Amino acid sequence: MTKTLRRVLIVASIAVVLAGATLPASAYCLTGIRWPSNTTVSYNPSGKVTGSVQCGGDASGMDSAVRGGDSWSRMSIPAGTTSAKPNRRDGQNTVGWAKLGGGTLGVTNYLDTSRFYNWQCGANRFADIFEADVRITTVYRWWTSGSCPCAAGPGYSLKSVAEHEFGHVIGLCHVNQQNSLMYPSFDVCETKSKGSDETSGENAIYGGTCSPL
Repeated sequence: MTKTLRRVLIVASIAVVLAGATLPASAYCLTGIRWPSNTTVSYNPSGKVTGSVQCGGDASGMDSAVRGGDSWSRMSIPAGTTSAKPNRRDGQNTVGWAKLGGGTLGVTNYLDTSRFYNWQCGANRFADIFEADVRITTVYRWWTSGSCPCAAGPGYSLKSVAEHEFGHVIGLCHVNQQNSLMYPSFDVCETKSKGSDETSGENAIYGGTCSPL
């Protein structure tokens, strides 16, 4: 049967939360999506909370921390900013700020994908993704520079959480290795960054030869 490629709005979100989740152990986990070409995620700084309530939370430091999460080969954050709101299906990938509940530090939404798997890449199958947005919470204290805890108290590493969410953007899901960037929760003052497991996952999506289905 010939499958017609269709693009649909999907209700898919992957959140990173306060410490406490458990998942099956794995070196990396794939969500089953794949960008057909390199993509950009534009940054909307509107709504972030700055000042003495944060740890090193001046506006430029927080913006730099979000951009510092861009360590993935398939995506980049262009210079400048956007006024587009995150979690809106508008044809643009956006990372921005929002008041998130449920102990959530950040959340990634897949907003536009193909309905069927399009690609066979080794043992894995993937659907094309065309739009994804990231929201970072304004509810908790962020740590961007200096010592942690700071004078205001303990905070969460903004760069680490942003890098985690961008891992979802390129197609990674959560793993049950607590020292992994893609573990589903963070403790205060905890820093993580992309490592060999995340690189292996990225290569499983984009590093091999793929055949259309």
